[in-house]
Amino acid sequence: MSCDCAKCRQHYKELGFAFGVPSESEIQDAYKEAVKQWHPDLYENFASLRADAEERFKLIQVAYREMKEHNTLATEVPDGSPETSASIKIETVPAISFNGAPGCIAAPQFTEGIKELVTRQMGSRDTAVAIIDLNGNFSQFLMLGARGMIMRDGRNIVSLLWYKDLGEVSLIDKGESGKSGLWQKFSGTLAGGQSQCQLRIFRNDNFLFLSLPDKVDDIAKRVIYDFLLHQRLQAQP
Repeated sequence: MSCDCAKCRQHYKELGFAFGVPSESEIQDAYKEAVKQWHPDLYENFASLRADAEERFKLIQVAYREMKEHNTLATEVPDGSPETSASIKIETVPAISFNGAPGCIAAPQFTEGIKELVTRQMGSRDTAVAIIDLNGNFSQFLMLGARGMIMRDGRNIVSLLWYKDLGEVSLIDKGESGKSGLWQKFSGTLAGGQSQCQLRIFRNDNFLFLSLPDKVDDIAKRVIYDFLLHQRLQAQP
């Protein structure tokens, strides 16, 4: 079922839908037609139009990519290349332990409620490894899977990011300008007290996917950081 959030409605307009919520097949058909119409190579001999075509083509790509993350689209991308789980290289999924950090649950300890949430959000697309509560009642969360992660934010928007599309993951000491190399410096202060570090997760196009809130334990942030670096490496072709 297609998403009807404000962001997706704007993307629908980029693909030519003036109103209503298109079906998954309609989205894919519109994307194919838009690519044919606005591919920059078609304007190679028209310098005055090529810049506009390149910008339009870029907006179409962004709209379709983000709609794929908000909708349950078919696993066949428009160019005919299957985007199935078999095409994603995942050799090993490391075990996760949060050492009792609050609001962080690894797969073996999932409650029935969490299992239902995993089934609703992840379905058969992936295998859940862990879930991190972002606001105190799991209405906002980060769900880590074997092949990608799902985040639901305060606007109730659910976003998916495959590890093959994962960009920079930074663990930053909020009191310093350096990144994860400072871990040893402040690791002794992690147990209890205020958050000392910030974990930020980016897409490979440099757009911020998620900055974990201070309420997430610093030890958990380090565990997530290590896990994401490992999965990003494994997902590379």
